[in-house]
Amino acid sequence: MSDFGTYWALLRFNPEFRRLYVARLVSFAGDWFLVVPLLGLVFEQTDSALAASAVLAAHALPAALLAPLTGMVSDRVDRKTVLVASDLIRVVLALGLLLTDAVGMVWYPLLLVFLEGSGAAFFYPASTAALPHLVTDEELPAANALMSSAWGTMAALGSAAGGVFATLVSRDAAFIVNAASFLLSAILISRVVTSLQDQAGSSVDDLRPNADAYRFIFSNRHARALLSSKGVHSLTSGGAVSLFALMSITLFEAGDSGTGALFGARGLGNMVGPLLVLAILRRSPARMLGSIGWMMMLWGVGYVLVGMAPSLFLAAIAVCIAHMGGGTQFTFSTYGLQELIPDGVRGRVFALDFGINTLAIAVSSLILGALAQSFPIRPLFIGLGIVAIVFGAAWTATTHSYWDKLEPTTSPDGTR
Repeated sequence: MSDFGTYWALLRFNPEFRRLYVARLVSFAGDWFLVVPLLGLVFEQTDSALAASAVLAAHALPAALLAPLTGMVSDRVDRKTVLVASDLIRVVLALGLLLTDAVGMVWYPLLLVFLEGSGAAFFYPASTAALPHLVTDEELPAANALMSSAWGTMAALGSAAGGVFATLVSRDAAFIVNAASFLLSAILISRVVTSLQDQAGSSVDDLRPNADAYRFIFSNRHARALLSSKGVHSLTSGGAVSLFALMSITLFEAGDSGTGALFGARGLGNMVGPLLVLAILRRSPARMLGSIGWMMMLWGVGYVLVGMAPSLFLAAIAVCIAHMGGGTQFTFSTYGLQELIPDGVRGRVFALDFGINTLAIAVSSLILGALAQSFPIRPLFIGLGIVAIVFGAAWTATTHSYWDKLEPTTSPDGTR
């Protein structure tokens, strides 16, 4: 079967996976209708690159702070309940942004974005840990590629549309679209019938300590390598993305629409990259995981080109190329962790993974925002690209022998 046929069959004949896929699709679309206009709003209110960067940092930080709790909840509370509750809470928070102008203080949208990020902190580990329960082992690589493409598709379409929509209609209308997307996601997930974990609905009283997950990670070199690749990617990517609004407004004078175009190019790369590379590598687990360092180097080359781009159009092309690599390495790393981690600790490991990544995004966003106050942004992009190239080369040299005999890790009872 062709790769397109595999994806189509997965969506057509697996209604449970389709519901989770579409739920994430619409939820991601709403996120980008939120982020692009909010970045512009905060920058206009403060004329500060650091304040604009704080939007992304405020959204990312809760996952790092809440990782010990969200992981345990994902492993011991019914995952479908966690997902639906997370979506419904975020409906209320998104609607709360309609009061931003009335409050008139920059801390208010940052507070709501922080709380919305708290909801996302519960959603990500639960949904990622649940995916292997909705597909077969053979379908898991394609399912991960589709999930990555869902994020990329909506980052491309949603961010570009969000920028234009906020410009032509209003930012408040964009916030309403964001709330509606969370509501639709909750409805779709509530219709999933398949259990999303081996021991669904266990009492919170029997939560096992996070030490179980940490011991697994420290004893497994494959897991450590995959977590490090995702963490360093987030550290560089978060800082780069936080400068998109500043680049659009100050260098290219393109406003929200230019910011949306850069975010859209990022999403397009994330959408196309994993699907294309997965087809080239013929879904071989060893080749997929062995390519991660090379994909990180591609991300770095792309951002060196971003720093040298003389126009918004060429900058967007370079961003797209960069995130073809970045999206692929992130997708393949997630797939590797799903294969390696037994279900009993999977939620906690992915909560830790999400916490590491979001902390890296928050820290790098604030650092790059502060640096952009005093230095030109072009050298900052180039510097981030060089860091990624060096890390990707070192990661490939260190881990090249890890993947030849990769086998999934099983629990004592034989479950993955």
